[in-house]
Amino acid sequence: MKVGMFVTLEIEGHQDMGTHLREIREQVSTARDAGFDSLWLPQHFVTGPAMRQTASSPMLGYLAHLGQGMRLGTAVLLLPMLNPVLLAEEAATLDHLADGGFVLGVGLGYRDSEFAALGIERKSRVGRFREYCQAIRLLWENDHVTFHGKYVHLDDVSLAIRPKNPSKMPLWIGGTVEDAVKRAAELGDSWQGAGAMSMDEMQRWWGVFHQARVDYGKPLDYDRQVSRECFCGPSMQGAIDLARGPISAKYTRYAGHGFGGFGGDSDDGFRQFAQDRFVIGDEAYVRDELQRYRDTLGATEFRFRMAWPGLPQEEVVASIKRLGRIAATL
Repeated sequence: MKVGMFVTLEIEGHQDMGTHLREIREQVSTARDAGFDSLWLPQHFVTGPAMRQTASSPMLGYLAHLGQGMRLGTAVLLLPMLNPVLLAEEAATLDHLADGGFVLGVGLGYRDSEFAALGIERKSRVGRFREYCQAIRLLWENDHVTFHGKYVHLDDVSLAIRPKNPSKMPLWIGGTVEDAVKRAAELGDSWQGAGAMSMDEMQRWWGVFHQARVDYGKPLDYDRQVSRECFCGPSMQGAIDLARGPISAKYTRYAGHGFGGFGGDSDDGFRQFAQDRFVIGDEAYVRDELQRYRDTLGATEFRFRMAWPGLPQEEVVASIKRLGRIAATL
């Protein structure tokens, strides 16, 4: 069973970025030494001043060096806000830096502030997304590309660098509604779900994805990655006590962007929301949960966010080590 770590890029506005980068280095080296298979990065823009976040592109190159031997991926880049030719070349470069182990994960984006700041009409995002996916595939797989759509116009364009394995470069697509999941089946190689989806939701969306693959005549030997917030603590109650505050704050911020949240201030409220969504507990509980997700969803790999602003670094590192011990037994 493959286990990957979602690298947390955001910090609270008052925190020191230099300290944060040193903590990321320690988290990545700990995950690598613990046997983690991959590293995953998100993307957001204009999050200040309350929250700060490093840009994804330079961090991907940095992590390709820190995590040598590990696969590298994004979950997700905000495709409609990006230049598809530039992204195609950056992804190809990262694929070589990761020795053919890069996965480009992309999504639509949902924050109005990001679309406005980057000068992209939100209503154009689906059309842009479709054309950008098509153009990127063509650019990866062909030396000379001519493509004309509503948003992309290419005349005999050849990338400066193509992926190490141009025809096998994975394109995974995120989404949390039926149209997005079907679009992932049509345009991508796999689907990426959100970390707070319930088990029932994930079962439903994987079923929709699989049926859409059948309908589109697409290969059915795809990866099934399960994304979760995960904290493996010294005890069940200790894990809840340490993780509840930082994770509750994260989902309160999400609710401010219209992405959903929960009343997780109380222990009972947090436990209720976390059930079938988060993996938080001691080593025995976490091992049982991973086996349950594997058996119920047919998961081939996990992507875990294991750090949140407000959780002490020593607890993050200890949790990574515990999860590494568990993964080695699955």
